[in-house]
Amino acid sequence: AIAGPGAGENVKSHLMMMVRRGASVLQIAQPLRQNNPSHITGRFRGGFLHELSVTTPFDLAYGVGRLTAEPVSLFVSDDGHGLMEAWAEEQAAGVIRPAPPPPLAGWNSWDYYRWTITEDAVLGNAEFIAADPVLSRHVKRIIIDDGWQYAYGEWDPNHLFPHGMEWLARRLSKLGFEPGIWMAPGIVEPQARIAQWETDMLARGVSGLPCICFTCMARNGFVLDPTVHKTRQWLHSLFTRYADMGFKYFKLDFLSPVARAPRYSDKSVPRGRIVETLLEPARQALAGRAHIMGCGYDFHAGIGCVDEVRTSSDIHARWDSICGNVGSIAGRWWAQSRWWGNDPDFALARGPQTSDDPDLQRLLPSLVNVKPNETQTYGGEFVLATMNRDEARVLLSLVVVSGGAVNLSDNLMKLNEEGLDLVRRTVAAPRGCAGVPLDLFASERPAKWIQRTSAGWRVLLINWSDAPKELALDIGAFGISAEKGRNFWTDKTVKARGGVLTTPLPPHACLLVEFQ
Repeated sequence: AIAGPGAGENVKSHLMMMVRRGASVLQIAQPLRQNNPSHITGRFRGGFLHELSVTTPFDLAYGVGRLTAEPVSLFVSDDGHGLMEAWAEEQAAGVIRPAPPPPLAGWNSWDYYRWTITEDAVLGNAEFIAADPVLSRHVKRIIIDDGWQYAYGEWDPNHLFPHGMEWLARRLSKLGFEPGIWMAPGIVEPQARIAQWETDMLARGVSGLPCICFTCMARNGFVLDPTVHKTRQWLHSLFTRYADMGFKYFKLDFLSPVARAPRYSDKSVPRGRIVETLLEPARQALAGRAHIMGCGYDFHAGIGCVDEVRTSSDIHARWDSICGNVGSIAGRWWAQSRWWGNDPDFALARGPQTSDDPDLQRLLPSLVNVKPNETQTYGGEFVLATMNRDEARVLLSLVVVSGGAVNLSDNLMKLNEEGLDLVRRTVAAPRGCAGVPLDLFASERPAKWIQRTSAGWRVLLINWSDAPKELALDIGAFGISAEKGRNFWTDKTVKARGGVLTTPLPPHACLLVEFQ
């Protein structure tokens, strides 16, 4: 959490809270791995932080023994970024981490198709990429997201994938792609066989009976109890089976809800180790065979359980979604390559200006949230794709500058030439280090970013406002001596006079410049 005088009255964080006043930044931090996850809370009034507390809850139902709260560290500096990096390095010290996944750009089915995804749609986009002279050189992974399975907890294909997942994995491999697949390994929907026949594998409520611990988009589920040996055997067999089919990348979602059940069979496993225990069979089954991306990952599970982590919320091709997501991307830049590969969610290009899709705004998945007796009408609030070209450039620039995963998630066959130009430039961009949000402690939405690349530097300036605005950055202060750079999106020359990059920007627009 990043908190400042303009923050909401109540603030809450886990692991680390950064509080700025004037030029000074206060860091309140705890260890990454915690047996009993703590939280940091406070209340802002009049520009001051009051009622600061760090709380460690203990579950006494698991018996009484030695109870130890996690230590708390407080540091003050005028270099908030340095504090974040130092804490991240300290948590990674001595930890054996798997080799990071290869820096492959990918395509994922979720954001465009969601639960309507089909075997034909996956292959259609894969074949389109394989035939494109630019995309084929850079997009090397195809990920089949939620919608392919019969149910959460019953990981077999539904009727929309008539040839089965092994057949599809082999087809994708022949096209030159690394096959990837989405699962929510800890969630069990009521209609899955486990929920009917194998209830000893489920975590329990206070009553001692299995309980619904998961809900999302009107889908409800039990959660597995990973402290049960039978559950771990089942998980190991599941991941072995799909690795044998040829899948080399596993996006594992809804991980943190697995730790929300009141009771687990083995009381010696603390709540802070539940997600780690769930992932252990996957790590064992996939070692040397596939990479794991953790989505909804509980950071308390530590470094080494997964190779990549989704570090932001779901993104959509909407300006309000981009604005809501940038804080997560900015606030976790320090984890990239230190702990794992950051995944800033999808690199989207589609919108009314960049797509020729008659179904662009047809999908309305959020209608599941409308209650029967509501009288409010929502207009276009549930439409997923409304961003214009400039807004798409902002989103894609953030993905590039993050230094993390790049996963397209449009129906590529429906993008027009302008949309295709955006995704081609995005996937072809040379990778760089984690981009640093320079005004992280001064702005709700950082507008000034800098990234080190193998060829030099990238500088990103963003106008988040609804009015035209002039932005400037003293790039000379960061060791950039070049007087000219290249506009990443237009290839035009950009000049930095006197070591200062200055540009007028329309509303919701950006300038991404590469300097050598």
